Amino acid sequence: MLEYYAHSKEGKEETEWQRLIDHLLNTAKLAKEFGQDAGVSEWAYLAALFHDLGKYSTEFQMRLRGKKVRVDHSTAGAKELIRTLAGTRFEPIAKLLSYCITGHHAGLLDHGDPTDLPGDGTLVARLKTDVCDYQAYQSQLKIDLSSLPKNINIRSTKNRIGFSLSFWTRMVYSALVDADFQETQTYMIGEQGRGQYDDLITLLNKLRRYLQRYENPETEINRKRTQTLLACIEKSKLPPGFFRLTVPTGGGKTLASMAFALNHVVHNNLRRVIYIIPYTTIIEQNAQIFKNIFGEENVLEHHCHFDWEDLKNRESDDWQEQTTSVYQKLKLAAENWDIPIIVTTNVQFFESLFANRSSRCRKLHNIAKSVLIFDEAQMLPREYFYPCLAAVWELVVNYGATALFCTATQPGIERFLPDNVDAIELASHPEELFSFYRRVEIKHLGVVQDDELCEKILSYQQALCVVNTRRHASGLFNMLEGDGNFHLSTLMCAAHRKEKLSTIRKRLSEGQSCRVISTTVMEAGVDLDFPVGFRAMAGLDSINQAAGRVNRNMHRSLSQLFVFEPQSIFIKRNPKYITQAVEIARQVFAKHQQVPISVQAIKDYFDQLYSLQDPQSYDYKGILKCFEDDNGRFFFETAARLFRIIEDPTESIIIPYDEEANKLIEELKHTPYPLSILRKLQPYTVSIYKNEFEKLSVKGVVIAIADAYPVLDPNALGEYYSPHTGLLIPDPSEGEGLFF
Repeated sequence: MLEYYAHSKEGKEETEWQRLIDHLLNTAKLAKEFGQDAGVSEWAYLAALFHDLGKYSTEFQMRLRGKKVRVDHSTAGAKELIRTLAGTRFEPIAKLLSYCITGHHAGLLDHGDPTDLPGDGTLVARLKTDVCDYQAYQSQLKIDLSSLPKNINIRSTKNRIGFSLSFWTRMVYSALVDADFQETQTYMIGEQGRGQYDDLITLLNKLRRYLQRYENPETEINRKRTQTLLACIEKSKLPPGFFRLTVPTGGGKTLASMAFALNHVVHNNLRRVIYIIPYTTIIEQNAQIFKNIFGEENVLEHHCHFDWEDLKNRESDDWQEQTTSVYQKLKLAAENWDIPIIVTTNVQFFESLFANRSSRCRKLHNIAKSVLIFDEAQMLPREYFYPCLAAVWELVVNYGATALFCTATQPGIERFLPDNVDAIELASHPEELFSFYRRVEIKHLGVVQDDELCEKILSYQQALCVVNTRRHASGLFNMLEGDGNFHLSTLMCAAHRKEKLSTIRKRLSEGQSCRVISTTVMEAGVDLDFPVGFRAMAGLDSINQAAGRVNRNMHRSLSQLFVFEPQSIFIKRNPKYITQAVEIARQVFAKHQQVPISVQAIKDYFDQLYSLQDPQSYDYKGILKCFEDDNGRFFFETAARLFRIIEDPTESIIIPYDEEANKLIEELKHTPYPLSILRKLQPYTVSIYKNEFEKLSVKGVVIAIADAYPVLDPNALGEYYSPHTGLLIPDPSEGEGLFF
């Protein structure tokens, strides 16, 4: 009997190639396992059996043997599945599974319409495509439909049935493509050493040992933090669902939220904790806390700035023998999030949920039965509230996850969930916590010109001033005189900012002069404590974040945060969203004059902010419209293209900031596949608008390495990159509020 193969291997005899029947059965077995937590096991198994049926064609087998023929092996499996399920009670599900099979390499397709023709790139078009004869599969593979569930077991709301079906399709797809990747990888290069992390009970015991240091707190603030911690642990026994943790800045919410999550995971037999943070600028701090507690090998830090090569090349005694295996495990875990603790960003998390490419969708089935901690929940992408929270609702209601919205300024986003869910508060009496942690008095200065502001800042030995735009921050900094003055913004590369923050932290602790002018890059997750602060008028959430860097550790009974209306030559105009937030903040301050930062004031602020905008502005690209059809006419590819939290009208420039950066730039010139080098260079990049990039290019100070990677000319470093303020843009343009 003629043998059929799925994969060949260079240098191996045909008898050592992978048999197609083995690949199908192995992949189906893995897909069934991977689909278990999402409740799609049998459907993923079925899709996997059909996904490569097109390889049973003579043409594909000839291709494996070197003949240059094009074979569409994915469409064949989808067509055969539809034919097999026709006339059965599973017929309506066949279309959903056909998305998964046709897209297991190229990605989930748009449905298209009946007029589409072969070659148009839609599901309709693909299913009209003629394929090679693959019927030889019947001699090896028997399809048994008797074990399939009677129907798809998911809940939905009246207007979201289509979205729920599309999300179910994504889960099947995720289990299928992850299984296909891993099974093929195992054949091609052998076992990869995935998994083998500490079990969840072991991790919980590590956390308990770490938390023992807080059992007998000596200070009042630490006693209050411990009370919050214990309240979170107590409520971790509740079943999975929606929760919120409302704790003022400095109240210990990082450890409290993780204590809830890990206890909740163990008590409810869940799988992992995913900690989701808005900014890459603050993710490393929280990730390092968790690595110190649980061990680096148990924590995946997944964002665009993580340096895999740095992990691989460590030389400390503790790491010499284990670094290679840890490096390999974490790198593999980044593909599909098969690891107990993940720290990632809003961008990575939500864009993966709406992606259509197989590489980004592999992780989705591992999000089922997870605790999702949304840190700084007020920073969830407002323009995508409806699709983002529809996805979170699906994960909680249909896939066993728990969602925890964690912040000092709760935005009340439950109103955007499909069922208008009322999340359970973990903190005991948040109003009392706000009263206890009231360590800052808000004082209004009214309209203040730059020279007057600088005079006020210089009157303090140590002070923080946060403004809304990069241009205003650098302008104010250049007006300050004397020593001990610092500037922070994203015009400084990450390595530069990290260096400055270390100096600032040291000077603050030693009582040296330290005055910092910053954009909002300072406001979230930066653990610094200033005796006094200044904040340009902004939204109440931003003002509260700035207040969190003042008297953070309550060394003083009460400190001041001076809020001012800036009058400056450095401000051309504020973006609309800042202007709108400022006006609402003024109204809330007028209503809550005595205590402008409180649970009720924050609620009033977000109520007014959300009521001002048209509901369509919370799904301004119409993502949900791509999945509103109850009959499975979905537009996965279109949604993936439209869903971009960061719109990317920017260019990144590599800064030759130090000796390490220069060494990497030199390597970049001579490396044909420089992905690892580019990752290591990420801490040395600055992102700017395209028109700003063009202004630098016109000056002739941008060099293109390998015709692809822009680098600031080292000879222009002094003139166009300041050691104090970072990249200097000729004639700065408007619209800078998008950067901080």
